[in-house]
Amino acid sequence: MSETQLSEQRNAGLGLTIVIAATVSISVSNILTPMVYALGVNTETLLVLRLACFLVLCSVWIRLLGISLRIGRRNMLHCIGSGVAYAIGSGSLIAGFFFMPVSLVILIFYTFPLLIRLSEALLDRRPPSLMEIAFLLTAFLGLAICLGIGFERLNAPGMIFSALAALAVTVSFVWNGRKLASVPSTVSTFYMAATGFVLILAFAPLAGGWRLPPAEGFAIVIVAATALTFAGAFLGMYTGVRMIGASRTGLIMNLEPVLTIALAIAVLDEQMAPNQFVGAALVIAAIYGAQRLPAQGSSS
Repeated sequence: MSETQLSEQRNAGLGLTIVIAATVSISVSNILTPMVYALGVNTETLLVLRLACFLVLCSVWIRLLGISLRIGRRNMLHCIGSGVAYAIGSGSLIAGFFFMPVSLVILIFYTFPLLIRLSEALLDRRPPSLMEIAFLLTAFLGLAICLGIGFERLNAPGMIFSALAALAVTVSFVWNGRKLASVPSTVSTFYMAATGFVLILAFAPLAGGWRLPPAEGFAIVIVAATALTFAGAFLGMYTGVRMIGASRTGLIMNLEPVLTIALAIAVLDEQMAPNQFVGAALVIAAIYGAQRLPAQGSSS
């Protein structure tokens, strides 16, 4: 094996580790979020606190490493575009929760790994292999089993918002992976988060304003932990897009609902039914199998 191949293999391994860490991080944030809501914080305030935390930490990191924020007008527009798409995706996902059960919204949302792969196939004019599609569909089936879906509660508004969330995140991942490969991921995610921050600040007054947590020790710790875990996940996801591609990053993100359920059992003392174990096993098997497939070219 040549030195170049060894370097690519190490890079892929590191990228895989980063995405898995990001998935764990967002799952922890999911578990902490209900605690934040219990403190009286609303969705708009939580989103702003998360992005503000990320922007502060990212700014410090960029300054310590001496990374330049100058990326040129074209790259800046790509960052803003990808950031707008991600903000739309996040907002649509939250909106979907008002109309349908969380499990249904999450299931529709997690069509985005398949949408990413199909988008890349269309852009590359190279159809995905049957094995790729099989693994993606297996992961989707596993999620459906794991979440215990009841389709009788489907409704049009919930489906529209959930589908819009999946489409917007797909656009953001593919856009970032293809148009921002020359920009350090720390810098691109900084501008993306800044874009989302501005959009939410503009939208919040229309949605009911701000609801801050009480200035107490426990409340501050919970809110800070939620913001920090989100910040790590946000950077990790888009770093992964650069290192292993949008398709594989999206596929690994299927672990998020599974890990959230596992953490809910461990932290919140919730129960897991036998069918959920089967669904989780299918998701993990599909992700492992997909990682064993040979790479089919760059996604950038």
